Amino acid sequence: MDERDVWRSVDPLGEALHLLRMRGAFCCSSELSAPWGLALPAIPECLMFHVVTSGQCWLEVEGHDRVLLQPGDLALVRQGLCHRLVSEPGTTAAPLFDLPREAVSERYEILRHGGAGAATKMICGAVRFDHPTARHFVGLLPQVIRVSRAFKRCLGVAPGTFRRDAEAREWVLPGGLEKAGATGYDTLEE
Repeated sequence: MDERDVWRSVDPLGEALHLLRMRGAFCCSSELSAPWGLALPAIPECLMFHVVTSGQCWLEVEGHDRVLLQPGDLALVRQGLCHRLVSEPGTTAAPLFDLPREAVSERYEILRHGGAGAATKMICGAVRFDHPTARHFVGLLPQVIRVSRAFKRCLGVAPGTFRRDAEAREWVLPGGLEKAGATGYDTLEE
């Protein structure tokens, strides 16, 4: 073994995020049943994310076409823009912070909301970058990014849930960045 290998990073992504000073604002496991709708407020300086683990939903951001999110899809909403997640277009959306949530820890909660219809499960949250370069980089991103089937591989292993074990380090976003034309969304396709 080469002496230089001792200093090689085991987790380059984790190390890069640490250097950029990524801070989690919150993370929420959402268990939803149609009809349901969530109105998410603007959270300044945060990058909000939504991963559909089962079922489907519509993401609506003012000034953009709505987009359908399906299992394995990841949506990023830059600078915490106000947006809505709904079971179907036209569904009334309740303000997120008006809904009861089960606090699991200081930064993790479970939300159960909706009617008696089709189920959708999601992991949602917001992160903030404290490093000035990272904040500048996030500010250059498109307002909304959809990564299609980003987590398809892990969802195939355990449908409807995330695997929280050593394999998590192996999850890789497939494909390359592709501009999605008139929708105003940038999409990573498999």
